[in-house]
Amino acid sequence: MKQTFVLLLTLLFPALLFSQESETGIEGRVIGSESRQPVPGVIVTLNGENRQTRTDVKGAFFFNNISPGKDVLIFNSVGIAPKNILVDIAKGVVTDVGTIEVVELTATEDLSLIGVVDEAMVDDDVEGASQEISSKVILSNDVFLNKAAYQLSPMRFRARGYESPYEKKYINGVNFNDQLRGVFNYSSIGALNDMTRNGDVVNYNAPSAFTYGSIGGAENVNMRASGYTPGTKATLTYTNRNYYLRGMVTYSTGLMDNGWAFSASVGGRYSHEGAIDGTFYRNFSYALSAEKQWQGGKHSLSIVTFGSPVVRGQQSASYQQVYEYLDNYLYNPNWGYQDGKKRNAKVVKAFDPTLILSHIWKINDDMTLTTGLGTHYGRYGNTALNWYNAPDPRPDYYRQLPSYFKYAVEGFDNQEGADKCELLWRRNDTNYTQINWDNMYLTNALGDGSAEYMVEERRSDLFETTLNSTFNARLNDHHTLTAGIEARSTLSRQFKTVNDLLGASYVWDYDKYAEQDFYGDKLRKQNDLNRPDRKVYEGGIFGYNFDLNIFKAGGWIVDKYTSAKLDAYYGMKIDYTSFYRDGKMRNGRYPNDSYGKGSTYTFVDMAVKAGLTYKINGRHFLTANISYGTEAPLPNYVYLSPRISDYTTTSVSKEDLKSGRVFSADINYIFSLPSLTGRVSLFQTNFYDQMDRNSYFNGTSYLNHVLYNMNKVHRGIELGATYKLDNHWSFDLAGTISEYYYSNNPMGVENYEADPENEDKSSTVYMKNLHVGGMPQFAGTFGVRYFIDYWFLGANLNAFGRNYVDVSPSRRLAETYDQVDPVADPVQYQYYKETVAQERFGSACTVDLSIGKIFYLPHRQSINVNLSVNNVLNKTDVRTGGYEQGRVVTVKNGKKSLLNPRLLPNKYYYMQGINCFMNVSYRF
Repeated sequence: MKQTFVLLLTLLFPALLFSQESETGIEGRVIGSESRQPVPGVIVTLNGENRQTRTDVKGAFFFNNISPGKDVLIFNSVGIAPKNILVDIAKGVVTDVGTIEVVELTATEDLSLIGVVDEAMVDDDVEGASQEISSKVILSNDVFLNKAAYQLSPMRFRARGYESPYEKKYINGVNFNDQLRGVFNYSSIGALNDMTRNGDVVNYNAPSAFTYGSIGGAENVNMRASGYTPGTKATLTYTNRNYYLRGMVTYSTGLMDNGWAFSASVGGRYSHEGAIDGTFYRNFSYALSAEKQWQGGKHSLSIVTFGSPVVRGQQSASYQQVYEYLDNYLYNPNWGYQDGKKRNAKVVKAFDPTLILSHIWKINDDMTLTTGLGTHYGRYGNTALNWYNAPDPRPDYYRQLPSYFKYAVEGFDNQEGADKCELLWRRNDTNYTQINWDNMYLTNALGDGSAEYMVEERRSDLFETTLNSTFNARLNDHHTLTAGIEARSTLSRQFKTVNDLLGASYVWDYDKYAEQDFYGDKLRKQNDLNRPDRKVYEGGIFGYNFDLNIFKAGGWIVDKYTSAKLDAYYGMKIDYTSFYRDGKMRNGRYPNDSYGKGSTYTFVDMAVKAGLTYKINGRHFLTANISYGTEAPLPNYVYLSPRISDYTTTSVSKEDLKSGRVFSADINYIFSLPSLTGRVSLFQTNFYDQMDRNSYFNGTSYLNHVLYNMNKVHRGIELGATYKLDNHWSFDLAGTISEYYYSNNPMGVENYEADPENEDKSSTVYMKNLHVGGMPQFAGTFGVRYFIDYWFLGANLNAFGRNYVDVSPSRRLAETYDQVDPVADPVQYQYYKETVAQERFGSACTVDLSIGKIFYLPHRQSINVNLSVNNVLNKTDVRTGGYEQGRVVTVKNGKKSLLNPRLLPNKYYYMQGINCFMNVSYRF
């Protein structure tokens, strides 16, 4: 602790050496060019100083203690067209730039929907995942992030390949990335677009006024009532994607003379069936915000509550042969007919009510303290089929495919069986190609009352409370200090319940794989030895039930230095993290390591970062950023089989759990000319000692495979530029050439839940030089925009390539291939090459078109109409992602078993064909 205090003093000491000088500042006012009214909430950036502020209810903005000379003011928000102006700042005075006119518009509201149809965006195992795009895309002043992140989102594009935990999301200054998986729950703000449009954005690891930052950037959504434009807005949307209809109504008072401000919004999204067969969407949302300001705005206290309960049917990936037999790349194996109606077996039901209290104290003109307390309880459940001593009911189960009849036994080609199977698929006999609910009901009816088939709901609930406090201070003309503390407490409840017994009376609380009783131990099959041989009825908890308790506390500090030619920042943070598992069932496979409180794991992590900006002049800049730090592993990846035991990799490898490490650096050239703005960047990020967990059924047991000591490298070049020909025409170009790959062979531990006697052991996994899958590593977009008389027209050509399948570690265990001999056993060697080869998807191009019009009416009323059509060329065979299966099936060749990847090939996701989004809003 003493060393940390000394380090903090070292960081602060340079800032205290500079004395105050006479004030140099800049002020102005923003109004709409058509309405002639003030435009509040506009983000105003002083480019050379790398400082931001926001216009108040009168449209006014102000910067103080800045460097004199030429600079560029950038105006941006979701409600206006971005605008840049060149300013000449005089020394020792406040320069008034006067009234700035901006073009008012309604945000590109189709950012709330994208043409992605895959499980990576709506995943069974990710709390609150959805098809939302962060408003960060359009709030950012960065051309690359603004254009590429949105236009390339149908290909699951991620800037620099960073995963979601590296993108931090704050609301009113409170961190809302959960502590279990590290992600933000976008479904919690679904259909609340009008309430979540205001905010501050930090690109990548740059310094900010509300957070230490992260390599993937950060966004602070401002939901305080005073930040909304007074009036009412009603919106109606039609689309042909996950849902068909969306409606929203938002009312705001603005800041009234008595210091109060109120805002409220209700909305919803609905489809009886989405663009994909068997899917549906039902959602209602609400938000209420109240704020009180007193002492001339010196104090502000706000309270915000919101929620967005949703029920939706899901789609799953499938095999290439299935898509081709049905001539349908959006085939969904999750549904079947029941009583003549489609029923989906995989349904998500989520609700995450949230409450935030926030206080802002403007201590003086140079110091502000912002404190927020947020709490939310996330109820997340997804249903799935379960069966007991019965055939697999999934229609695309590999034993129901023609390939099974061809490759199940080496040297035996059952062509007749394959032909019959293929005919059923090509005819699309839904009794065969979809889930047969009637057969499952019949099987249960013929039994003794216990369920052979059932629907379970896997719950992953989360109760989390977070306290954030941030202090901002302008120390003198050259130094700005930002510091903060954070404390978080999380209770993650993991269990599953009986959702539907499909006509049966009860289900036994047994593990269906452990009941195979390899060792003659009848207790192994019990999911809860405290309540053996238990019958469970609908709504009851069975299978597993445990809590994860997570606590984190930390602090950070960043100091920024500015001068006429050179800017710099440097900072550090320190975090303490602890977590433990608390089992509610004594599992028969792990009777001594499943019930009650388990071991507590603690981590102390530190990070440092720094950056330089060299201002060639007011329009050309060179910047460099560097960061290094450690990070505690996410609890979701630490445990081998968290459902039934407290085991971690330490139980097998005897190595202590350790924090991962991240090193990141980039160099950027930024230009801001009257007609041309943009950025060119070179970046590299190294990840060390990372962890991951893959889970799947291997035919006899549920198997978990945990990787540790895993290293990755992300590096590449980014380009983003906008050329404004005149007041009507503009052209955008954004793209990246990059590579993301595994840079070592990590260690892995396999754990068989049903068979603990199958000894867990640590083994090498051959992954070095394989690519990180699931996103294009070459991607770009070129756009043309035309504006005249509040008509907006746009067209984009998008291209992407170098997208790879997500690899399965279980296919690359060192011991599996130790005996492979290409000379003595060429057949096995051929299978080996097919098993470990990483598939690369083909490149593709798409075209998007859009048109919009704003009609201004008397009394500050307006109507906005937007229509966008994506994938105009209707390309339906574009793979957006896919994954290798963890299980590898063996076939018999005489007395020898051979690995055969042809029986369980890769599964894929495909892009939806032509799709549209039409939005009409009325503001009054």
